[in-house]
Amino acid sequence: MGLPETIIYQDERYPFIVLAPIGKKNKFIRSVGHKFERGLLSRLNDTILDQMEHMNIDAAPIRRYLGISGEAVLPVSLQKDETVYPHLLRPELFLWSPLSEEHGLPLKESYIYITDFTQLSSEKLNDHVAEVLEDYRFLADISEYPRDYWLTKITTAFHNHPIVKLIHEKREVMDAVEVMNQSALLSVIKYPEDIAYWRHRVGIVMRPFRSLPEKWLQNSDSSCPHEKQLQFDSANRTICCYCETCDCCLYYQVDEDRVYFEEEFDEERARKRMVTIEEQFNRIAKQNETLLEQLLQLRALKKQLGAVRKKLEESMQLMHQIELYQPEEANLSAYPLLYMYDKLSRTNIPERTSSSELCWLSKVELDDVRMLKELPEWLELVPENVYPMTSHVLEELKGKLEEVRYGEDDVIITIKGRPVTYAYTQQILDLIYYYGTDYPAHILVHVLAGKATNKLRTLNLHETRWFGLLSEWPEKYIQKLFNQLQKQGWIMKQRKGYSVSDFAEEVM
Repeated sequence: MGLPETIIYQDERYPFIVLAPIGKKNKFIRSVGHKFERGLLSRLNDTILDQMEHMNIDAAPIRRYLGISGEAVLPVSLQKDETVYPHLLRPELFLWSPLSEEHGLPLKESYIYITDFTQLSSEKLNDHVAEVLEDYRFLADISEYPRDYWLTKITTAFHNHPIVKLIHEKREVMDAVEVMNQSALLSVIKYPEDIAYWRHRVGIVMRPFRSLPEKWLQNSDSSCPHEKQLQFDSANRTICCYCETCDCCLYYQVDEDRVYFEEEFDEERARKRMVTIEEQFNRIAKQNETLLEQLLQLRALKKQLGAVRKKLEESMQLMHQIELYQPEEANLSAYPLLYMYDKLSRTNIPERTSSSELCWLSKVELDDVRMLKELPEWLELVPENVYPMTSHVLEELKGKLEEVRYGEDDVIITIKGRPVTYAYTQQILDLIYYYGTDYPAHILVHVLAGKATNKLRTLNLHETRWFGLLSEWPEKYIQKLFNQLQKQGWIMKQRKGYSVSDFAEEVM
């Protein structure tokens, strides 16, 4: 913040210039000894004086900004060979961040004007110095407050912009429009030509609102959480706030305390259009009373089944267990009540409290729009008292689970004519559960084969209850057994050994 006092050099021959070394290895200025440099600085000094008088500039804020005393107002850099660096320094270099007191000023393109002032005519030098002074005057004003202050001002002005205020005011309707524009319900609404026209109008109406960053709009008093770049336009006294992540650029006019965007839209026209597309959709919806009634019937069905939710959930759990043993036996379509409950459990139809069909339908979530075609069958299926039906289904599934559940002697896998029963499978899975991830596969094979190696004795694995469980098997067959258990989903290969799968844990 400002020029480091330890590196600046002021020469009474050029009172309106403060000199500073530029470049990391250029640490101080001894003198200005070259005739060309003296003439160049004298010319620049006179031009600064002329422009200050012409522009009626109060230099005090600039001097405070640079942290210098005397009459000087602009910094000029000298290179290591004591020649003048031909580009003036941008004022952003001194804004909000301290500079090193042990090295010359940083030589970065972003902090340097591209104009070579040493090659300019008198007229063009006047214009260039006037531009630079205006930039310094503006940045001096900006520096009176910290960066966060300006970000807060920009955020507040953003939310006070007429279009943004309209978004906060009409947020529910706008969200409803965006949801319905992508909703599967549109495929079952009558008069597709009306829907096509409505969606076309949505593209036009929503353009002003879609052009703004969603992260800025989530709260009415904050902006996005990303890092922002600030750029300064002294001619218009404007701060450009750019977020690369949101790909959004806002322009804050300092004197008017307002934000404007790269593309501005008429707020009143946007408001009228928003009202119109809501009315258009509501008219379309009212032409589809059958659909609206079907949704209410689905809602009533879900509520009716909710009274016996506990039994239905238990039945669904039994279906899942049956599927573990015999997937072909677990077919929901064979149990219409459970099929219906499964679909409705993933469906949300709120109470129809809103006067706007658009807002109500936007909150409808169907598991599948085909539910609407299945509704007549469902209405016939479900009696007023559904409890006896659910009890019957639950008892039937309990019986089916007992039929398909593995018995102790059921053969799970056969390896080279050698059957492995469910009881043996359980013991092998127990071994893997306790030791599977601690030891590599060949150690587990040796345990089952009953091979009392020095390694097994050291680990005391020869004393476990699984030692010798498959002692009559060749070791290579035991490894094939592991491979088959993995293939069928009972165990999972790990970096070292195996682990029991979720499927196996559920079955066991």
